[in-house]
Amino acid sequence: MHSISRKAFLSLLLFCAGIKSKIKYFYFSDSEIKTITSFAEVVLPVSEPGMPTLKEASVMRRLDEELYFVSDEIQEDFHSAVMVLEYLPFFYGRFQGFSNLEEKERIRLLELWAETDSDTVRAVVGNLKLLVCLVYYGHKSTWNSISYPGPFANPPEKWSEARLHYQNSLKGNSV
Repeated sequence: MHSISRKAFLSLLLFCAGIKSKIKYFYFSDSEIKTITSFAEVVLPVSEPGMPTLKEASVMRRLDEELYFVSDEIQEDFHSAVMVLEYLPFFYGRFQGFSNLEEKERIRLLELWAETDSDTVRAVVGNLKLLVCLVYYGHKSTWNSISYPGPFANPPEKWSEARLHYQNSLKGNSV
């Protein structure tokens, strides 16, 4: 019997159902998008004058693209980290998930978690922050705002086969 990966099965199922072109993200669920967006809004300077928004810097799209192609172990670790972030406020006396908290409360919790003795909590928050910052500041729209002139000699951007495949999948031109 031939085994098929979960991603391949879901892609085939969606293709057969004729809704592949309506997919917004390939890796993230709607609840994960909400959690990561609410996290990114408080760790990135998106509300500062002159700084691009999450949408302008394509943060969620690039995270989705990058995580779609990594190994299943890394994908599961990231799903787990997002779930921990969403439900961690319950262990700190809050009765809402992270994505449903007010901005000031999210900031207060992140400050509290930065000082916690729990290596796991610090690792979850730190690793999520690292990935979100890498994607945000790696986008050209942020470069002028942080006085970064760009790469030396300004070479043209060269996309990997994985990025090309992802873009074609978004357009419904699966190869």
